[in-house]
Amino acid sequence: MKKIILAVIILLSAFNIFSSASFGYSLAPVGAMTPTGNYGALTISAIFSPYKETHIGDMELAIDLSPVYPFFESARARIQSPLFMFLHHPFNWMFHNSVIWSPLLSFGAEYRLRNEWSITMGLSPFAFQNTHFIYEFFSPYAIYSITSDKWGWGMYIMRFSYFF
Repeated sequence: MKKIILAVIILLSAFNIFSSASFGYSLAPVGAMTPTGNYGALTISAIFSPYKETHIGDMELAIDLSPVYPFFESARARIQSPLFMFLHHPFNWMFHNSVIWSPLLSFGAEYRLRNEWSITMGLSPFAFQNTHFIYEFFSPYAIYSITSDKWGWGMYIMRFSYFF
């Protein structure tokens, strides 16, 4: 029995997910038009990245805080992953350090005030990353309200993520 437990521990420690996992946070101004109204807010997120080098399968918990009453706008959970990754790309002139161009695709669930549940789907065509940062510019996302059976949309103007 001890040999089996030891073998399982050795196998689990060999998996890349346990050796390269990382946590981070994200800040972004966001604007959204939902079936129950429009709002602008600051998104504050906690992110778990199982693969720090590629950020494949990043899981995020986020809240949107508005500067006007009601201050809480929404809470969301989503998963995102890059569609492809290029080191040599036409946007190299924008950054001092070399970064990877990696457009992100995301799916998630959202809760808004007034008991509104939604599904979100997003695309960040201008996402750039390295092991500690992800920069996203003009990232639109679609919102499907399950409660009212209507569509809406939102956009992150600029999103900055930092990983420890």
